[in-house]
Amino acid sequence: MLHTRAQMIARRARAQPVEQLTEQLDQLVADTRALGEVVDDLLVSAAAEQKPPPDTVVDMAEVAREVVASMSAYARERDVELRVEGEATAPVRGAHVALRRALTALVDNALGHVSAGGHVRVRVRHRPGCVAAEVVDDGVGLDPAEADRLFERFAHGTAGTGRRFGLGLALAQQVAQAHRGSLEVTGAHGRGATFTLLLPMA
Repeated sequence: MLHTRAQMIARRARAQPVEQLTEQLDQLVADTRALGEVVDDLLVSAAAEQKPPPDTVVDMAEVAREVVASMSAYARERDVELRVEGEATAPVRGAHVALRRALTALVDNALGHVSAGGHVRVRVRHRPGCVAAEVVDDGVGLDPAEADRLFERFAHGTAGTGRRFGLGLALAQQVAQAHRGSLEVTGAHGRGATFTLLLPMA
């Protein structure tokens, strides 16, 4: 589909000014990026299933700052305030790429369930023996009865939007389990939601 659209735009570019194709080109770039993100999620998921993550120290506080920086433009587009809070450092052991992808999925999910003017907080805290990376939003919330189903691949809640295709939360849970951790969710209709990635402290 993307290849066909690219061919059509290329043909049109020969007959009309490129300036008239700007919107179509921007949409093609956005769709290509979204497809790349899905492929990345599948690759991270496959790696988590097949082998344990590397035994290297990863600073989850730094990962949180990286994720917030990378998602800030998307948050501004949605008129949502995105901020990171908490510890200056929070060491765990594992794969930096996988942990960043998991936290990105949680932030993306939160942004998709918050209306304009809302807030998303990424909080990294120390707990006894572990690190908690919390993604807290004040959006539409969730039905507690749906909580377990949200972690199934290709599942979607009954409200909200997102940039991915039902892989993000399943991937986050899979990464958490591969790192000997867990993913918890709390929330209620109209009262926002909190997803907490719990990982053993290094």
